[in-house]
Amino acid sequence: MFTSISSRILPEKIRLFRETRLSLHWHSFAYFILFLLAVMSGIFLILFSTGVFAVGLRECQVFLKNELEHITVDVTREFSTLSVEGVALAEHLAEQIEKRLKAAGVNPSGLKDHPHLLEPILSESADRLLMALEKSKSSGVFLILDATVNPALPTAENSRAGLFFKNMEPNVINLTFPAFRFLRGSAAIARQKPLNLLPQWQMEFQVTPGDFFFTTMNAAAGSNLPLSRLYYWNPCSALASNCEKAMLLCVPLITSDGTVIGVCGFEVSAMLFKLKNTPNNPTYTRAFTILAPLYGDILDASKAMYAGNYHAVPSQSGGILSIMAPAKGLSNYLASADGSVYSGLHQKINLYPKNSAFSGDEWVLAVLIPVQDITAIVRQYNRRFLLLFFALFIFSIVTALLISRRSVAPVVGALEMVKERKVPDNMRSNIQEIDDLIAFLTAQDAASGDLAGLSQDPVKTSALFDAFVNNIKTLSPAERAVFNLYMEGYTAQEIAKILCLSINTIKTHNKRIYTKLNVSSRKELMVYVRMMQEKNGKT
Repeated sequence: MFTSISSRILPEKIRLFRETRLSLHWHSFAYFILFLLAVMSGIFLILFSTGVFAVGLRECQVFLKNELEHITVDVTREFSTLSVEGVALAEHLAEQIEKRLKAAGVNPSGLKDHPHLLEPILSESADRLLMALEKSKSSGVFLILDATVNPALPTAENSRAGLFFKNMEPNVINLTFPAFRFLRGSAAIARQKPLNLLPQWQMEFQVTPGDFFFTTMNAAAGSNLPLSRLYYWNPCSALASNCEKAMLLCVPLITSDGTVIGVCGFEVSAMLFKLKNTPNNPTYTRAFTILAPLYGDILDASKAMYAGNYHAVPSQSGGILSIMAPAKGLSNYLASADGSVYSGLHQKINLYPKNSAFSGDEWVLAVLIPVQDITAIVRQYNRRFLLLFFALFIFSIVTALLISRRSVAPVVGALEMVKERKVPDNMRSNIQEIDDLIAFLTAQDAASGDLAGLSQDPVKTSALFDAFVNNIKTLSPAERAVFNLYMEGYTAQEIAKILCLSINTIKTHNKRIYTKLNVSSRKELMVYVRMMQEKNGKT
């Protein structure tokens, strides 16, 4: 396409320049510019076809791919480690609680009927919970028993006794002196440890049907799966009276007779997830990580964990992200809340082993960037390249101007000397065409001198004139037409227009006319023409 366009445009431009009366310098400069435009257009086309203008997009793809790979590895490893630690914690707690009940002569299934045993059981479990929290990379640990301290209360149906310890060092850096706080449980236990109560402290957990507690309990009840197949990752949510959202690892407490007496596990707070998994790149400042449940082609943003300096709109409005068809190596994600579009990459995360109770739940980890940010970055890359390209073009124009001026300067100087007839006999311009022109003009002057001499010799002049007239008969019709117009006083340019021929064709006819009529120049030709006109009685 580019070649066909150039083949039509360039000859037309050249023809216009040829017909325009410009100086030799500007003619030379114009041809330089035409050549430069052709070269720059070719370079531009090559760069465009090789994807140079997509460098910004490719760098964004590389960034997203690298971030997704290492964050996926980190999240998978950390969540798998917490799952293993949670299962081990559940086994130890279930065994410890069962021994306590057995010593009191109580069957595990009768725990609800003995509320006086709950505080001693929780007090004994506190040390193991604190030890597990200290060793794990989590923001909290909890234990919930399927019983309440006061069954007679109206709210007893949704109240469960338990413990909840928070690590107030969300990045888990200070493991030597952890800042543990007490969020759920008896205040007496907090005084024993000692632990400070958080403002959101409550005596017991408030549970509702379908929440993390009942989901875990119902899945474990009557199941033949091992404990390592029964744990549950509750999507990001906030506990009652707790302002911070978090994901909860929930592992059932199962005694030796198969009774499910409660749930324990670890908390991964939104702050901890953010500090560990935020994409790190100064160019893409609004890039963020999202860990969300997957339902077909939809990410549930309302239950997602986020990590990044940019707060995604879907998380604030409880919307969803619809995965759209990939384009240019990236997937697009449409937010239902306000129609915002994000670009990025995602990958499924296996939070559960195969054949577990919740292996059907799918999770996705994605690294996303607002699509307008990617567009702006790509434009910035292209703008920088185009500025450099334009600077090169301007530099080339200036260079072409200087080169054209220097290259034609000797020619212009020699022509000026010829025009003023100040050419030395031994002049050499070191330009072959100029030297040939000077030699030709010298020969023409000599021929003019010969003609002047012939005009003083009537006999010789008459013989040459007769030969000239006889040779006119040897001209072809086309050459005779040109010759006749010369006799009428027209110039070569005027003859070309009259006969609708190019100037190059007229020059070719001139050369043949000179040869057949035995003349060396138009000046000599016109001498004979005037002689013919005088003989025929014309002025």
